[in-house]
Amino acid sequence: MGRRPLRSRQEVLAAARAEFAKRGYEGATLAAIARRVGLSPAALLRHAPTKEALFAAAMAPVEGDLPLPMDELTRVPADADPRRVLRRLGEAFVPFIEARLGEVIAAWLRARSHGDPDVAEGLPAQLLPFDPRQSPNPPQRAVALLENYLRRAARAGRIRVRDPRAAALAFVGSLHSYVFLHRLVRVFDPPLPLPVFLDTLLDVWTAGAIRPAKPRSAQSKRKSR
Repeated sequence: MGRRPLRSRQEVLAAARAEFAKRGYEGATLAAIARRVGLSPAALLRHAPTKEALFAAAMAPVEGDLPLPMDELTRVPADADPRRVLRRLGEAFVPFIEARLGEVIAAWLRARSHGDPDVAEGLPAQLLPFDPRQSPNPPQRAVALLENYLRRAARAGRIRVRDPRAAALAFVGSLHSYVFLHRLVRVFDPPLPLPVFLDTLLDVWTAGAIRPAKPRSAQSKRKSR
């Protein structure tokens, strides 16, 4: 048998990046990443000593990436206060998304005013602030970075979630929904202040909103008969 081909660090990290974004940290395996570049799983560890280190290196911003507030999560200790971490993320991410959405709307309006035949009635994909064909694209990276933080925090005993990937999607989706409902739909006038929204969102994350039903007393049971 011939020797396996050599692969550059950039090739290995690109393969890991794509696999982590597609499968999530838990779903991505060293074997699957290795198959993408025709290496053995052991060969990957020459580029990073652990799967965790490979994730951090692969998901770090590269030239041409849209910088994300989630990039900072790779440097947050697993045992940090999750409420403070998630609040800081919300405070940074909502203005970030508002700015990106503003860019999309401005570009779309300009294209329509110039009679661009490629612009449909809705917001076309080509006016997104990123190439949707990119892998991973910024939304995929955002969810993957938050998923990784939540997984680390869960392992450190600071949070409890059924599925870190689903939890990351739920949190990012909540922030996107806040921007969409305020910037486009304008569901409230005046808008609901961001601190109020974040306080409520984090209350739900911290203590939960649904409570078990109170047991009915014996007297109320007799009255209902």
